[in-house]
Amino acid sequence: MSTPVAFNVAPSSCFELSLVAAQYRGAAIYQSFVTLNREISLLHPDVLALLYHFGAHSISPILELGPFMGGSTIAIARGCVDSGKGLKVVTVECGGIFEHPTHASGDIVASLRSNLEKHGLTAQTELIVGNSREAATVEQVSKFAATKPFGCLVIDSDGKVKSDIQLYRSMLSPHAYLIVDDYYAPGNPEKEATTRGDIDELVQQGAIDPFGVHGWGTWFGRFL
Repeated sequence: MSTPVAFNVAPSSCFELSLVAAQYRGAAIYQSFVTLNREISLLHPDVLALLYHFGAHSISPILELGPFMGGSTIAIARGCVDSGKGLKVVTVECGGIFEHPTHASGDIVASLRSNLEKHGLTAQTELIVGNSREAATVEQVSKFAATKPFGCLVIDSDGKVKSDIQLYRSMLSPHAYLIVDDYYAPGNPEKEATTRGDIDELVQQGAIDPFGVHGWGTWFGRFL
């Protein structure tokens, strides 16, 4: 078991979250996030560290849409394990093939299952295979939220952030955290455009409070 960074357990601003990120860079556990990034995750180690932090300090289950091969899921679930609270990560993946020079997969769901098993976190996660916007998928997720709403929503799918939020907002706690990848993504401008457009609109509407962008372009914030 690792010891999570305790400073600003529930960060309430961009400044506080940046201090949490800085602390993890000097912690022994940070190397595990570097390894996850190198082997299976396209997320920056800082982002994986922050996902771990939210898992470690959450008092509610966490919902993830688009885990890819599971680097983010592993970081969150490991945090849940280290917290000793018995919380789980519900993660939704539609699967498919992903071509990439360093992180390719011929079967994303199979890779995800294999990585969760390798890290001993299968029991800590609830994997739902399907499109996050299909009625059957939303219904499956709602069953997990029936007992206790999710305290954090992590989105890394196709950039249609508003659509996902509209479907799952009722399953989240009032001030749940929101983490969205590709707010800045020069390598994928189309996804960046929809992601940033949706996030900025929600900020302007006063629906969410921005806490900044970390790593290579992952947005962090909280519902208001």
